[in-house]
Amino acid sequence: MKKLTFLILSIFITTISCEKIEYGDLNQNPYSSTEGNADALLRAGQIQFFSAGGRFYLSNATLYAQYQTQNQYTDEQRYNEAPGFWSNYYTSLMNLKAVTELESDIRGDMSNIKGISEIFSVMIWKRLTDSFGDIPYTAALKASENPSPEYTKQEDIYADLISRAKAARDMLSSSSFTATSDIIYDGDITKWKKYANSLIMSLALQMSKKGGNASTEFAAALTSGPITSNADNFIFTPDVTGGVTNPWSSLRPGDFWLSRTLTDVMHGVAGGANITSNVTFDDRIYAYSSDPLGLGMPYGYADNAGFSATAKINTDVSNSDKPLTIYPAAYTHLMIAEAAELGWVNLDSKAFLKSGILESFNQWGVDSAKATAYADARLDNASVVGTDQVIGEEKWIALFPSGYDAWAEQRRTGFPKLLPSPEPFNNGSIPERFPYPTEENTINPTNWAIGVQGLVPATDSNSSKIWWNQ
Repeated sequence: MKKLTFLILSIFITTISCEKIEYGDLNQNPYSSTEGNADALLRAGQIQFFSAGGRFYLSNATLYAQYQTQNQYTDEQRYNEAPGFWSNYYTSLMNLKAVTELESDIRGDMSNIKGISEIFSVMIWKRLTDSFGDIPYTAALKASENPSPEYTKQEDIYADLISRAKAARDMLSSSSFTATSDIIYDGDITKWKKYANSLIMSLALQMSKKGGNASTEFAAALTSGPITSNADNFIFTPDVTGGVTNPWSSLRPGDFWLSRTLTDVMHGVAGGANITSNVTFDDRIYAYSSDPLGLGMPYGYADNAGFSATAKINTDVSNSDKPLTIYPAAYTHLMIAEAAELGWVNLDSKAFLKSGILESFNQWGVDSAKATAYADARLDNASVVGTDQVIGEEKWIALFPSGYDAWAEQRRTGFPKLLPSPEPFNNGSIPERFPYPTEENTINPTNWAIGVQGLVPATDSNSSKIWWNQ
């Protein structure tokens, strides 16, 4: 427990940074590692990741996915080229890596706590590379051994993440002690194995444009057994008395509305801001919105004067003590539906489209009769516009409010067919990534320049495409 004090301080600082003032990154080396008690390290790594609120760690992705609209400070929804942040992610990763490097524990076999740390790390690494492209990966987290780490190509990162997720899943064992410090599943290895398989499936599907062995990895993870029931959802549960809160509570409510895009889609409006094929009222809006029948704010304008809105994110989603579903079972069903459409698995895509919708409605506590009626209507839509389009649209709805996953899916599939901001700062396209953090061009310029070369076009802008979308 040499640096347990550092870990406690790290959690404390993270909690402070989730208040209403956004200070940006901490002045620390984001590539370093630490060491200490396995339970403290695991918990610190998980909490650091979930406690990161503010713009770059939370709201920007929800703006790019058009779940929300900004009210007063509108630069992000107009795609300003501000550099991104990543130190919170690397801080989480260094704690989790330290768990895997511990040699022993008085409780015995450490396979479970190490496996959980690895699976959680894979999730964070996916978020990182999906947000930026090529990043410090293989050479990262080595502190003074390599203070200016090389960038790893995203193609290589993805291949390694799948290998790591499989290895971590397979090391989980009933003969190892239960990692009760785990804040997600309380150390339940059966649920962690399911999540690992769903994570592998999402990694594989994200490479759908690139071929390779993605379809094989997807099918193998499906056979192994992913999350298919809401009972196994990956959920972050805050500990308010311990100072760990829902990250959505870090956002000033006055700064955001739900987007008119989202509310028109869920109301089934014909025309308006509805850019989907849906024309059926979606009762999940009662769980998503503070005013289920009210309108969101039109998206992407510099000045909202002249517009009216009454719908904000439901406080049952955003309050500091509310559990936050990070990975719902519905997402697995809808991924299977897409894989069936792609010919990766010999299954009925429409059957899994329907089961994904039903699972999502169940997650949000909507009456099953309404769920079935809506799902049947969406199957009718699929017969007109194509099943792939409706799958993409329903992923977007089912992933709410997880902006990062929705943004990654929408970039790859093109669904829903979101319209960009009418008043953009960039070239007029919805951002494909975040520009690299400012310090990378100053403290690691050679490797930063190599990382930029992996983009298309090779400029460090938010409109340059990362590998899996090129």
